[in-house]
Amino acid sequence: IAVNQRLFETGEEVTRRVEEIKQFYLTIDRTQAEEFLRKYNVKYVVVGQLENLYYPGPGLGKFQGLEGDLWQEVYRNESTVIYQVN
Repeated sequence: IAVNQRLFETGEEVTRRVEEIKQFYLTIDRTQAEEFLRKYNVKYVVVGQLENLYYPGPGLGKFQGLEGDLWQEVYRNESTVIYQVN
């Protein structure tokens, strides 16, 4: 039973983290984005084909809008941008 409880808790944590990642990409709120970055000690953020597919909308616009504030662009090709968190 203890093993099943741990698996259940781990599953809940994964589900919660997936939702927090979704909210990070969708939010337009600078403070909410910064809190997520700090909570998970994020070093790099990828905005590529998958992010554009799963999180379309104004939330992705924050990456260019907050350039130089929360992160710096360190890589770009035709479909992917990678930002290094400040």
